[in-house]
Amino acid sequence: MGLFDDLINSAKDIINETKKAIKDGQEKISQSQNNTESMEDERFNNPPAPLPAVAVQTYLHEKNAQFMISSDFTEFGGYASSTISLKYTAEHLGLRDDITISLLEGVGDFDEIADCIEEYISSKTVSDVEQFTDFPDGKYLFKVKLSVSGYTEYFYVLRSDSTDSYDYDIVLLFYPSEVKGTNLENKLISCLDEVANTLTI
Repeated sequence: MGLFDDLINSAKDIINETKKAIKDGQEKISQSQNNTESMEDERFNNPPAPLPAVAVQTYLHEKNAQFMISSDFTEFGGYASSTISLKYTAEHLGLRDDITISLLEGVGDFDEIADCIEEYISSKTVSDVEQFTDFPDGKYLFKVKLSVSGYTEYFYVLRSDSTDSYDYDIVLLFYPSEVKGTNLENKLISCLDEVANTLTI
C-alpha cells in the first residue's frame, strides 16, 4: 500500500504542477492581451491634436483645385485616379496599411463607391452603409462612410451631371478598420471634413 500511495501522491503532484503551469500561462497570455489593448488604446484613443492646416494645390480636369489640410498629412503616390494623395504620417501607430486622404478624378478602382453613386443617381439615397448624408445643394451630392474588406472609406462625391457613376470625382479618406470607433478616427474624419469644406475648383 505504501508504494501505491506514493504513486498516487506523485500523480497528484504532477497534476497540480500541470494545472499551475497552465494557469500561469493563461495569466501571461491575458496580461499580454491587456498590454496590447492598452497600447492600442494609447495609439488610437489619445492622438495629438491636428497640426495646423496648410494649403495644397493640384488640378482636377485641368482646372486649379485647392484645399486646406492638416500638416499631419504629407504627399505620397496615391491611387491610379488620384490627382493628389496625402498620407497620415504618424509612424508610431504601427499600422499594416496607410491612412490616406485623396482627391480622385473619377472613381477609378473603387467599385464600391461607383455602386453608391449609381444607387444615388437612381434613388437619391444610398443603403447598406454606416453613414449617409445628402446635400440638397452646393458642390457635393452626398457623403458616405462604409467598410469594405477590413478598411473604412469615408468620402464626399462632387456634384456632376454625368450618368456614368465612374466619372464622378471624390474626396476620400481611406483607413484600416482597426481605427474605427476611436478618437483617432474622429481626428481623421475632422481632417477630411476640413479638406471637403475648403476645396475650391
